[in-house]
Amino acid sequence: MPEAEFDLWKAKARTVADELARTIIARDQANKDPHEEIKLLREAGLLGLAAPRSLGGTGASLLQAMEIVRIISEADGSIGQLIAYHYSNGVWTYILGTPAQWKDTIRHVAKDGWFQGGVSNPRDQWSEIETRDGRWFISGKRTFATGTAISQIITISLWHQGKRVHYQVPTNREGISFGDDWDNLGQRLTASGSVTFNDVELFEHERLSGLDDWPGDANQRDGLRPIFSQIIFAHFYLGIAEGALKAAEAYVREQGRPWPESGLQSAVDDPYNLAILGRLSARIEAGIALADRATAAFEKALFQGPALAVEAWGRLAVLIDQAKVVANDVTLETTAKIFEVTGGRSTANKWGLDHFWRNARTHTVHDPVSYRAREIGHARLTQSWPQPRVYTEPPKAKP
Repeated sequence: MPEAEFDLWKAKARTVADELARTIIARDQANKDPHEEIKLLREAGLLGLAAPRSLGGTGASLLQAMEIVRIISEADGSIGQLIAYHYSNGVWTYILGTPAQWKDTIRHVAKDGWFQGGVSNPRDQWSEIETRDGRWFISGKRTFATGTAISQIITISLWHQGKRVHYQVPTNREGISFGDDWDNLGQRLTASGSVTFNDVELFEHERLSGLDDWPGDANQRDGLRPIFSQIIFAHFYLGIAEGALKAAEAYVREQGRPWPESGLQSAVDDPYNLAILGRLSARIEAGIALADRATAAFEKALFQGPALAVEAWGRLAVLIDQAKVVANDVTLETTAKIFEVTGGRSTANKWGLDHFWRNARTHTVHDPVSYRAREIGHARLTQSWPQPRVYTEPPKAKP
């Protein structure tokens, strides 16, 4: 998308972000599924932003979509996570589905405003598909499934005959129910509660079968999915950090008081405040530059298809790891350190500065960053590149 046109979409995203920021404290405390928030994204046209123009979308690149993620995350990390996951599920459909399956789903995203959800928590296991009278059914419970309760279509990852398979089904399919039980420290507005499948029927045309006849290395192609997850994490972490920094700056300007020992008339002139905010700003900008570089490299690799070389895949994985490590560290530092410049009065609940840290801390523990740092170090010391990774093993047979 041309930059001039994208500027208009960024303005739309900032209008949505302004509304989210205005209501964040009350909504965070209410802890309700974000139907109205997704409606805001839909009405602004942001759900179809990354869909091709030929399918009714706006035609933004992944790099541009991730900038939208950061803008939304500045105001509300929960909704930033949701739109990031929505874009990510579109990439999953592109990788896993046939061209016809992907086009069908994306047309609905672009024209009907579908929100894409997913049920793929790799640490939850359940039984394989059950076959009865030539029909296929699944039953089981997933502990959390972000955004599924507010979606129109969901991608389900599961096992069948020892093989990882993926289906895309409508959220209102009979037998699917939601626990409404997400009540956590942060990211409270992500509709991340449990989902239960009770004899939910699956149909063959719903199986995402694009990798069945992939002309290259199917494991390498499939391995692009988990590393793209690391990219979206990095971007909405950085958005949260930028939002926290801006909120702290506004507080210092409007509410800050100089410390008596400073001898100053204004907290804005305090050199310690200036140095802390300056360093945090520099680190956030460095994180954004690295995340953008990783996103551009991923987009190139995604469209290379089977021509993507093994070493290129490994180099990409390390670059994404680096972006994730930096984003993880800078958002945790920023969301905690802002209180050093805002002071004790800023901890009052009416200011809501705590939601930035709570959101960052909640999501960053879902995916241990030390494993990404270890992978970087291993690649550098051994001069070998990472291989596509799988986080789960097939369920064990019943005794």
